[in-house]
Amino acid sequence: MMKIKTLSLLVLLSIACLSNAQIDTTQSNKEWPYSMPIFGKQATARGYQIQLPYGLNVNYVYNRMDLEITQFGMTIGDDLNSPINQLISEYVNLETLNFTNTIAKSSGMNLRADVWVFPFWNVYGIYANNTGTTNVSLQPTWYDDNGDLVLMLPEIKSTVDFSANSYGIGSTLVTKLYKSYFFSIDANMTWSHSELLTDPARLAVVSARIGDRVHLGKKAMLALYVGAMYRGFIDHKGNLGSIGIAEALPNLGSELFPAIDNKIDQNNQKIAELDPGNPLEQKQIEFLEAQNQKLTDIGLAVESLIESDVNYGIKKDIINNWSVQFGFNLELNQSLTLRGEFGKGTGNDFVLMGIQYRFGI
Repeated sequence: MMKIKTLSLLVLLSIACLSNAQIDTTQSNKEWPYSMPIFGKQATARGYQIQLPYGLNVNYVYNRMDLEITQFGMTIGDDLNSPINQLISEYVNLETLNFTNTIAKSSGMNLRADVWVFPFWNVYGIYANNTGTTNVSLQPTWYDDNGDLVLMLPEIKSTVDFSANSYGIGSTLVTKLYKSYFFSIDANMTWSHSELLTDPARLAVVSARIGDRVHLGKKAMLALYVGAMYRGFIDHKGNLGSIGIAEALPNLGSELFPAIDNKIDQNNQKIAELDPGNPLEQKQIEFLEAQNQKLTDIGLAVESLIESDVNYGIKKDIINNWSVQFGFNLELNQSLTLRGEFGKGTGNDFVLMGIQYRFGI
């Protein structure tokens, strides 16, 4: 019994010092009529006004992130050891494609349902439907076994459209710092399903904010805050999918095949000018013929990719996981809140605009 009393006292002390943008230090003499949050009755008895326990949020969210492709591979069919897949593995890979820039942009609606478990602890679930584009720039480059340049194409730019459905869970903890100042920590994890990927991509988001609340009239209240956000993939071993290369990289063939033909023609002209009876010139002939064979194999590998839907494996990492956040919550009354948040980091942008409806049952 003593342990239970001690635990209850500790919880009540926590209620007395913990708040979020949900707890107002204005005195309240009304008894809390709802079962949630836990210890809500005790909090109101001690003079705190707390938000209604349940909330529904509708948000518009925009994200832009610079990415780095750290692993990449493609195959045709199920036989990884087939001659064409061997050519693809050797001549169309992460090193030869030479990705120079990758930018992902997405936007869509985000639905969130939440509940205050304790006056200082909120848990929520998320559903989001997003559409977006991945802009990819690459400059395919091939070298021979001696490290000499065989062929370099002009930079090729491509845009791949995608749509994704995401599900997630999250939690927020908030503490009162001094007077109306507050500090919050939020963390969530989402699973994103896209038609381009066979497995969902998992993303973790952790953020911290510090802010102040001011009264606007009798009912309205404005919270202004700044903070930082971290976004990163979880247990990220890469993703598998299927795509048509002719759709994803429509300019690859038109750039590559003429360049290969021109290079082979140049090599053949040089070969015709050389004397195979001269040992030094014979080595040069062998070198140029080896280049021509490599160029032919490159063309065969790319031609096979363009003519087929290919299976691919890719790993993309966020170049800069961090951003500075600033935003506001405008509580119009006990039930309606408008929210806006903006984030900026090197290579990433974030915008959120939404409305929240709170209720008690």
